[in-house]
Amino acid sequence: MQAFILSAGKGTRLLPYTNVLPKPLFPILGKPIIEIILDQLKNLGITFIGINTFHLKEKLINFLKSYQEKNPQIEIRIFEERELMGTGGAIINAKNFFKKETLIINSDILTNFNFKKLFHFFNQSFSPIVMVLYKGENNNVEVDINFRTIISFRNQKENNFTFAGIQIIDPQIIRYFPFKKDLIEIYQNLINQGIKISAYIENNSYFKDIGNIKNYLKAHEDILIKKVNIPETDFYSEPIVVKTKKIGNNVVFKDWVYIEEETFIEKNSQLSKVVTWKGAYIKSGIYENQVLI
Repeated sequence: MQAFILSAGKGTRLLPYTNVLPKPLFPILGKPIIEIILDQLKNLGITFIGINTFHLKEKLINFLKSYQEKNPQIEIRIFEERELMGTGGAIINAKNFFKKETLIINSDILTNFNFKKLFHFFNQSFSPIVMVLYKGENNNVEVDINFRTIISFRNQKENNFTFAGIQIIDPQIIRYFPFKKDLIEIYQNLINQGIKISAYIENNSYFKDIGNIKNYLKAHEDILIKKVNIPETDFYSEPIVVKTKKIGNNVVFKDWVYIEEETFIEKNSQLSKVVTWKGAYIKSGIYENQVLI
C-alpha cells in the first residue's frame, strides 16, 4: 500500500491564518497536522507517499524535505501545481504515481482511525474505490446500507453520512476519470455509469476536519480535555498547557488553552479556549475561542 495526501488547497475558510501558513502546516498542539498524518502512515509501514502542493508551497516543500531527512526510510514524491487543479485534477496530474492501491487522505483530517480495518475491507470489497464515511456535520453522502455502496453525493438527507476525507483507490480506475477538478463530481459520474464505489462506515473513531477555525479549536479542546486520544500528538495531563515564560502579571488561564513557546502575553490578560502559535504577541485583554498568532 502507498499513500497520497491532498495538500494543495488555499484554505480560504481559515483566512487570515492561511496567509501565514498553508493549511497542512497548521499546528495541532504545536505539531503540523501533515506531520501527524505522515507519522500515522509511517507507523502503518507505508513508505512511499505522494503529496500535491500549491498554496504557499515553498513552506510546505521545505517542511517535507526536512521530514524526509529525519525519516530516510520514507520516500516523498512532491507534485507541484502551477494552478490549483482541485482534488480530481490533483490525482489526474499525479496519475503516474498511482502504480498500486493507494490510500488517499485529505491533509486537514485529524483522526485516530484504525486504517488496517480499512485495508482489510478494501481487499474484500471487490470495488475500485472505498470511501470512509461517518455520521458527522455534513451528512450528504447517500448509501445503500444493505450493499454498503454509495448512491449519490451532496444530497442532504436524514440517513446520509459524511465523507471522512479518507479513501482507497485502485489505480486502474483512474483511466475512467474525465478531466474535472472536482473528485466528487468524477465519482458521481462513475456511479452513474454503473461503477461500484463502496462505503466503509465507521462511527467509533474520531474525525475532525480542521478546515475552519471552529473545528481547529475544537480539535485542541477534544485532545486537551481527554475526549479523544491521538497517539501521534503529545500527551498533557492537564488542559491548561503553557509553554512560554514570557507572561506579564495578573494573567489568568481558564477552561483549556495551548500557549506555544515564545508567546508573549501582556499583563492583565485572561485567556480561555485559546491556541497561540510560536512567537505570538498578546496584548492586554480578554480572549476566548481564538487562535492568536
